[in-house]
Amino acid sequence: MKIGIFVMILFFLSGCFEEKTQATQQKNASSIYKIPKSSVAMLGVLVSYKDKKIVYSDEVWSKKLFGFEEGDLNSYYMQASAGKFAFKEVSEQSNRENDGIISVVLDQNHPNLDIDSASYEDIVYPSLQDALQKIDKYIDFSNYDFDANGYISANELIIVFIIAGYEDAYEGYHINYGTWAHQNCIDNSSHLITLDGVTLMGCQNNGNFALFGELHNQNNPHMATIGIIAHELGHATFNLPDLYNTTNPNEGGIGYFGLMGSGIWARKNASEYAGQTPTHFCAWSKMYNGWITPVTEKDTQTSLYETASDEYNIIKIPISQTSYYLLENRNDSGYDSGLHALEGNFQGGMALWKIDETKLTAGHILQNDVNSNTQAQGVTLIEAVKGDIDQGGGGNANALFYEGNKNYFQTLITDISKPNRIMSLNVH
Repeated sequence: MKIGIFVMILFFLSGCFEEKTQATQQKNASSIYKIPKSSVAMLGVLVSYKDKKIVYSDEVWSKKLFGFEEGDLNSYYMQASAGKFAFKEVSEQSNRENDGIISVVLDQNHPNLDIDSASYEDIVYPSLQDALQKIDKYIDFSNYDFDANGYISANELIIVFIIAGYEDAYEGYHINYGTWAHQNCIDNSSHLITLDGVTLMGCQNNGNFALFGELHNQNNPHMATIGIIAHELGHATFNLPDLYNTTNPNEGGIGYFGLMGSGIWARKNASEYAGQTPTHFCAWSKMYNGWITPVTEKDTQTSLYETASDEYNIIKIPISQTSYYLLENRNDSGYDSGLHALEGNFQGGMALWKIDETKLTAGHILQNDVNSNTQAQGVTLIEAVKGDIDQGGGGNANALFYEGNKNYFQTLITDISKPNRIMSLNVH
């Protein structure tokens, strides 16, 4: 790797909060919690240029986005949702029919712009229009206007652009032929595109898209790993906020303990690429997505099933009308094996989250500042043994509660068992 994993995370975090007006597309209803989606159609567009071409084939990218083997995007989402959600391929008639992927070569050079450039949207986004116009002969976008309102929303179709060249977010800064991964919608009318009678990617009607550089690591290139793709689609598909500190990435956030934090770059061992084994969404994100309803417990002995299990559960302990604890079992299994990226000796254990609903309103999610105040975060990991998350670190394995580390929290939770796929504990 070009730079150390921890430094790379900080570089990523320092720029990722400038994901170009994420706030403009988060048009949440008054209730922020979701009716769960079982699937959303997705189109992957592989974009080549005169001076930079896509390396991997339609077939390889189709597997990466829609496959169900370890390291594939749908494998991650199916496990994280306990089998409740996966992306589905669009119907299209390009090179390999109905694999969800269409390739296009644009008659221009790679834009090669830093995402912070004032001209970024005026140069890059029209090229996305060009790409869609060129592939329109292979797909009827009107088939995805399920509510027949003339607009394609993120609930109907997500468009993902894989841009030839490199991923700037992996390096932490703009590089030659680089693109910074982000999701967005189009609010500039001159950049909007209407095809087959429907408008695509428009902010006004909750349209979204995401784009990524195809390759990670300029010095030793490899195909993009799924962590960053899953993270941006967490924004684009579910309107999830970032759970790192978007104001000061050197303080606060949830570290490696969730995909919407540093978990985007997790890996289960040193031989893996960063982001090859992204960690699970945290308990709150899963609740927000509508995948699970926590069970309130009091004065009982109970069990927590690991995140990789179809029996995965979350325990809720109320604190006040607007705050509560969420408990979950982050065992060394499935995609949570990525928690080996933590400092220390990761064995698994119980994660204890403190949730403050006053920081999780639609307004805070709109502004993407849920965890921007270290002293008053919306989603906080209560660390069993004081770690470094408040100083912007990725976290330590001893932040989890378990016998052999710390097996109680105040007098509220006691007799927490050793790490295992099923953990036991007492709630008082």
